[in-house]
Order: sequence, then structure tokens, then C-alpha cells
Amino acid sequence: MVHLSYLHPTRPKVSPELSIHLQSPTPDRTVFFPGETISGQVRRQEHIVRPEVWLVLFLHGRSIARIEKQTGSGQSQSTHHYNTQYTLFPPQQVTCINGSPVHIPPNNPEGQAWDFQMQIPSHCFSPKLVNPTKEDGWWARNKQDPEQAFIPLQTQHIPLPCSVMSNQRYGASKQMTWVEYWIEAFFYDVAPFHNSGVKHVAKSRLPVVIYPMPLVGVQPLEMLRFWSANQVIRSQRLLAGREGGKLSFKEKMLKMVRSSRVPRLGFRVVVDLPEGLQLGELFGLRVGVWKLHELTGGLGDDSEEDEKHPDEQKKGKKEEAEGDRLPGYDQGESSTQAGPSSQEQPHSPENDIKVRLVSLKIKIKGTTSVSVKGSLLDKDDTTKHSDIARLELTTPSLSLPGGDGTGIEIPFISEDTRSEQRLPQTEDAPPPAYDTSGTMMDLGALLGIRFTMKWFEICGKRYSVEQYRGGTWSQKNTGDLVPDFTTYNIHRVYSVVVKLGLEVAKERVEVRYERQVKVLGATGYSS
Repeated sequence: MVHLSYLHPTRPKVSPELSIHLQSPTPDRTVFFPGETISGQVRRQEHIVRPEVWLVLFLHGRSIARIEKQTGSGQSQSTHHYNTQYTLFPPQQVTCINGSPVHIPPNNPEGQAWDFQMQIPSHCFSPKLVNPTKEDGWWARNKQDPEQAFIPLQTQHIPLPCSVMSNQRYGASKQMTWVEYWIEAFFYDVAPFHNSGVKHVAKSRLPVVIYPMPLVGVQPLEMLRFWSANQVIRSQRLLAGREGGKLSFKEKMLKMVRSSRVPRLGFRVVVDLPEGLQLGELFGLRVGVWKLHELTGGLGDDSEEDEKHPDEQKKGKKEEAEGDRLPGYDQGESSTQAGPSSQEQPHSPENDIKVRLVSLKIKIKGTTSVSVKGSLLDKDDTTKHSDIARLELTTPSLSLPGGDGTGIEIPFISEDTRSEQRLPQTEDAPPPAYDTSGTMMDLGALLGIRFTMKWFEICGKRYSVEQYRGGTWSQKNTGDLVPDFTTYNIHRVYSVVVKLGLEVAKERVEVRYERQVKVLGATGYSS
């Protein structure tokens, strides 16, 4: 076992001898922003009589990354600790009492209090690498190098990172990161200046939570279009009047063997995802379906036909030509052709095929990288992925106000022309751009999906980011959903995963989308 100094987050230290009490910057918040002034009091209740005392306060800020790596097994198992610690700015000093007398009588519960004010820096300056890691004397091998920092130490006006903490363990390594700020108060009865050996009479410590600076207004975010692979539904329920019916044994067998006599529909689910996520604002999520249509041969779904004997292929094509057809389409000689338009052959509402959203899963994944050097460390130790926020809703909870609880109907897109409704013959061909005649559904606005640092909101209900992750499990200490940030030894980025569960004629499919997003700060204070 390697014994080293164990870095841990700063804990408050309060006693009757000395305690720090802060005033809220505004009635509705207890956190601070960079550049603000911290106001508060230092109190002492313990009896003391001195002709001269000194009360000095310091504001500290630091960024720490630590990795624990286990090697071996059984009695030979060892734990190795590696860490980097950067100070974000020099300690900010304020002197409340400078050589004044003090008299606090015994048994006095009120004691005496001294007001103070101190300024929070608006950005990092004069950072410093402290407490480089040593292990078993291998100084040269494990010494932390400032040149490996994510940000050069000479960079000017680096934004002050917000308070954050995460604790992630995967495999044989454990990664801990935190950015913290705290105030320390020292009570002396001998002048501490120009004499580093003076011992304090009392000491108090109090962490301070600093949030990122609010942004001005809602930020414009570009949307990027994603579309699923070809989705195929096979079922006799696709026929008019059979939407809710039961399948006979024969129909189930035909469906299982993928008979050409079973009606088939193909479609693609199109989703627009934003390049960023602004805390406290609606999450941009637009959904649409590239028009449903009948499938015949020629798509990768029926590749088994190519392996049949030519006589069997002819027989299968004849059965398909005689099989059930969906209204509104005619069978051509070698490919699917659009039938009469809806103006010539209108569909009754009961014959329309509807696509319903019956489950929605959104997951915000955080990737935390640390700049820590160690002889036993690899990339899997210095970069960890974790679920920061996760929500999951299914019917009947997933429903619009006034709905019937069976899900949300997803609209078709590109309704203006039948020629654009057929699926492409290649997987990489993009769907047509939608227009006003086939506008996609803004699902984020309809469901009121919002994320903040500590909670998310959907369908008018709030859930804790820390305690609610899908409603079935809780993963502690993965950290709050803070905006993207990079300090000298910590780098945090995010990606969003969206899973849509769709139902067509009681047949279900699930599509998945993922993209990297930039998490932006809120327009004001949002806890």
C-alpha cells in the first residue's frame, strides 16, 4: 500500500471559538458569481480578553484531479494515488481586526461579531501547480508537469470555473475531480505579519459555492438533422380496419417467416438536435416521419430472395402481386410507384396509418478528462464517461395535455409531393428538407423539457438530476450538469443520447440518436 497525503474536498470548520457566516447576495439565491462581493460576519462566542488581536480572512480557489489505481490482487493488492492541484488565483486577503483589544465575557451566547467584505476574482490569474505527486521515490517518473496542463499557465483572462465535484469509478481506477472555493479566518493574539511562526488562537473555514456567470438572453443554437436507418413494419394490422385486431396463428407464422404476402411499410424517423443545451431553457428536439409507404423488392430487407431458385422467385413475386395492398399505391413492374394522389383518392380517417411516440429516453453523458501523470496510468484512467442526467417516460405518462394516454402522434413531413415519399435505395441518401406543408413536431416545447444544474423538467414535473436517473436507479456523485469548462487539469464536455420508441399498428420500433452538445450557462440564477 502506498501511503501519500490524501487530498479531499474542503470541509467547513465551525466552533464557538470562531465561525464564518455569509449574507446571501440576493433573497432568492445563496450562491455567488465571479466578480461579486462576499459580505458576512466572523463571530466568536468563547471567552477571551486580549489587549491586541488580529483577525485575518483569506479566499482560496483551486482545481484538483485525483486518480486511485489498484494493482495486484489479494494480499499483494496495492493502491496508487496520483493527483494534480492548481491554485486558480493567489489567496485574497482581508484584515478585519488589526491590533485592537477584545473582551468577550464568559457565558455570553451572543459573543462578538465583525463584519467583512471581500471580492471574488472575475477570472483566473497567476495559477500555480502545487503538491506534485511522488510515489516510492520515483520522483522523475511521476512528477506532475505544468506543461501538460490543458491551458497554458500564461494564458490571460481564463473564466473562473464554477464549483463542481464528481466521483467516478470504473474497473481498477477511480477518478475524482473538484473545483472548490472557501474562506478561512484566523484569530491571532500576536501580530502574524512578517512572522510566519505565529500560531493562531482559533481558526474557521467555510466553503463558498460559485456559479458560472449568467448569459445575456437565450442563445441562438443551430440544429443538425439526423435520420434513422430504414424501419420496416410487417403486419396484417397495416390493413384498413385491422389496426387494433388480433392476428391469427397463420398470420403470425406468415409474419415470422417474412412472407411476401404480409403487408410491409417502410419509413425513416427524422430528428433535429441542437448543437447546444442552455440551462433553464427549452431543449430543442424536433421529430418527424419521412412519409410511410409500401415496400417491395429491391431493398436490403429482402436479400433472401436472391438466394432462391428462379422458379421460386417468380412464384414469390406472383404471390406478392396477388397479396394485400395498402390503399393509395399501385404495384409497378419492378419498383414501387406512387398511386393516385390524396386529392384523387381521399383516405378516410380510419384508414390513415399513424405513428405514435410511446417512449422517450434522453440521456446527458459527461466526459471528464484530467491532466494527471503517473507511471501506471493510461487513457482509460484519465478519461471517464458518466451519465449526468437521464430521463425516461413511457405511456400513459408520455402524453400531451388532453391526450388519450396512448402516446403522441408524430407528423409526416414533406407532404407536398408523392415523388419525395419513397425511401431511397441507399442508406446514406438524406431525406428531403421539410417545409411548411409538413412541419416537424417541436417535442421539446410541447413537453416542456428543460435542464438545469441540479434538476430537469418534463411534462410540468421536476426531477432531481442526482437522484432521478430513469426512475429505477440512482448513481451518486457523478456531478452536476454544469456548463462545459476547462481548467488547467480538468476538461468536461457532454453529448446527448435520444431514444424514441415508436408504435405503428401495435408494432414497435426504437431509434437512437447521439451527438456532442455544448452545455451553456443560464440567463440568470437557476439552482
